[in-house]
Amino acid sequence: MKTLGVQLVCSLALLVGLAPLRAPLLLGAEPASQRQRLSFQHGVNGYRGTVDVEIWAVSPNTCLEGNPNASSDADNDGGESQILMRFEGIVSAAPGRIPPKSTIHSAILIVHAFDEGTTVYLHRMLVPWRRTETWASLVAGITADGMEAKRKPEAFTFGKISASTSEIPFDVTDSVQAWVNGEPNHGWVFINTGANGWDFYTSEFEDVKQRPKLIVEFTPASR
Repeated sequence: MKTLGVQLVCSLALLVGLAPLRAPLLLGAEPASQRQRLSFQHGVNGYRGTVDVEIWAVSPNTCLEGNPNASSDADNDGGESQILMRFEGIVSAAPGRIPPKSTIHSAILIVHAFDEGTTVYLHRMLVPWRRTETWASLVAGITADGMEAKRKPEAFTFGKISASTSEIPFDVTDSVQAWVNGEPNHGWVFINTGANGWDFYTSEFEDVKQRPKLIVEFTPASR
């Protein structure tokens, strides 16, 4: 009689439509609770892993790390300037970090520009670099040649950057996916395509809200 009672309850559940509530799980749909969103910004929620440094051909032996702003310009007072940036320690099994082997749905790098300029390309770096780098220590800056940085831009600005448009987004989903898959995180280099440079605030800028920010949406790998 006990078995018959269980069967009767199950049959009633099917009749009143309770069973369809389990259908998404049976079909293998991803539970919404697994998708996560993290934001990394220097000085926010204890994160202090942003490194950004400008290198400049006119002052080849000067380390410009620590400046509150940086410039990307193909002709900055007679010499090119580039910007290197990375977000350290973002891939980890620790709380508040992106677990290895996660699926990256989107990753957006946002910088706050304050001076208009021409189109800028963002290339993923392929070699390590230090926060004390200079134009000379990197042997005439960075070349997107497939050895120092990837040839294909990771992202780029569309047309001329307006000074009235402060937030400049770069889609860096491919980079972050590569890093969680095990490739080393060497960050990116900003390379300007013209002689009209543009400036943005670095991780040392006094207004925390205008420092570079990396926003990542991901689903952790199944255990």
